[in-house]
Amino acid sequence: MKVGLEKIGSFGALIAAAACPVCFPKLALIGALGAYESQLFIAVQILIAVAVLGHALAYLQHRKGWLLGLAILSGVAVFGGLYLVHSEAVISAGFAGLVVTSATDYWARFRRTPEPSRRTPPAEAE
Repeated sequence: MKVGLEKIGSFGALIAAAACPVCFPKLALIGALGAYESQLFIAVQILIAVAVLGHALAYLQHRKGWLLGLAILSGVAVFGGLYLVHSEAVISAGFAGLVVTSATDYWARFRRTPEPSRRTPPAEAE
């Protein structure tokens, strides 16, 4: 379960970013989603937190500090863009960073081949 948390959060963040690539108030233009703008806004924040938590748990397995650092930096960029600098570019960069970290982690796991078991050669008869 802990392995998939970063993928779930990043996938949700990607959906939210795709639903509104410019900004959250643009959801009103979509129509059906406009009525749920505040709920989507809260859900996106929860998914960002889940993605960062998932990357922290995945770090315990892969021990790639740069990947965890990029995930944390991306999460901070999203929240910083929302609450501190009010910049849509920073928010989008944070979303992109989380997608990149999840894709990188997934790709590394996908490419990893199982290590062959170490067999001892049979004893030679004398």
